[in-house]
Amino acid sequence: MSRLKIFPKTFLYTLSLMLIIVLLSHTLIYFLMPWAYNYQQEKALETDAAQLVQKITAALPGDRLNYVTAFATKWSANVSVVYDDFTYCMDLLEAETDTVLSPDGKTDVTIIASTTEDGLKISLAENPKGGTDFFKVEQGFANGTGSITAVVSRQHIEDAISAVLMIFPFTAILCTIISILFAFVYSKMFTRPIRHISTATEQMRELEPAACCLNDTQDEIGMLADNVNSLYQTLLSTIQKLEQEIEKVEAADIQKSNFLRAASHELKTPVTAVSAMLENMILGIGRYKDRDTYLAKCKALTDRLAQMIKEILDASRAEFAEEQEQSDFLIADVLETVMEPYQIIAKAKGITVNIELGEPFTAHLPQRMIEKAISNILANAVSYTKPGGMIDVSCKGRQLVIENECTPIPPEHLAHIFEPFYRPDYGRDRASGGNGLGLYLVSTILESLDISYSFTPSENINGMSFQISF
Repeated sequence: MSRLKIFPKTFLYTLSLMLIIVLLSHTLIYFLMPWAYNYQQEKALETDAAQLVQKITAALPGDRLNYVTAFATKWSANVSVVYDDFTYCMDLLEAETDTVLSPDGKTDVTIIASTTEDGLKISLAENPKGGTDFFKVEQGFANGTGSITAVVSRQHIEDAISAVLMIFPFTAILCTIISILFAFVYSKMFTRPIRHISTATEQMRELEPAACCLNDTQDEIGMLADNVNSLYQTLLSTIQKLEQEIEKVEAADIQKSNFLRAASHELKTPVTAVSAMLENMILGIGRYKDRDTYLAKCKALTDRLAQMIKEILDASRAEFAEEQEQSDFLIADVLETVMEPYQIIAKAKGITVNIELGEPFTAHLPQRMIEKAISNILANAVSYTKPGGMIDVSCKGRQLVIENECTPIPPEHLAHIFEPFYRPDYGRDRASGGNGLGLYLVSTILESLDISYSFTPSENINGMSFQISF
């Protein structure tokens, strides 16, 4: 039984229960119906006998026989009534009637029972049929002036019980067929949603996106289907998020590997140059005898190396920008703080800086990280804007836009502009002072804080435009 599926198991359990109910009900009817029928007939007979006493007591002598006759006819009984020196008898049980005149001249109706084979007349009160074939009722009058004795055949009860018992096999077969049909239909209806849930969960096990438990009920099974659907959607969402996180981690690992490889290469160049110049100065080879000149170059290279290391460390910290302490601040205040030194540099280069802040708005972010990102964008704009050019800084809604006049970056270079140590060949090189980490640092900070940004050729001026949406 434990290996059966839920439909046959439910069908067998339900059918067994129904057959047990059929068996118990037929057994109870078989044993209790005769007793109940007898009890009911006895009570009815006693009630009619009591009513007959009341009618005879209240009736005139000429009407008493009619009441006795009606009682005897109704019950097919032998009735003997003795009241006020009158005897009224009716025999409807295979009896014969004798009419006798009493001493006072009144008519007595005598009812006797059938005679036996030896000619002996047996009084009806002695129950000539024997066994339980008769009911016998004795009822006295309230004033003690007479009594009623009635003997009623039970044959009609026996016939009724026999008729009922005769149809028992047919009712048992009919009830069995009905039980089988009911068990089948009930099992189908009861197990259908469970089978649907089982089928759906098998599809869910294979992570099919369209898998869903059908639900057309509001009971516990319907609640189970809803919970399974909700759990599966949560699972799919979690898996999707995990896949996205895995992709981000893989991309971050690749990016980190590329960064370390590029950083190693970038650091290797000035270190090798310093080492070569120092070694040549120690050996006093050729022009390296002029130590003052080459010591100054070594100092410049080490300064550049220190700056590069500082920016590498800043880039490493930028990956964890979202873990920095966050606070509420006005973007306009950050711009005012960050732009001051770059305005001085721009003025020295003859660059015009236009500022249009618009309606101030507040951001809830790590303020130092945002200042670092904006500072790098402004440094980039000032560095690569031609002398006499223009830089526009504006806030439109919750978007910060920084545009500068320069040679627009071609698409093939723009696709790699946020990679570490990437410098286009046509002007963004070491000679201009850049090392390719500025925009990489900006993108790392903004992506870590989940802030959307774009760097595209400007539509307003001949140059580039950097947009940040807070």
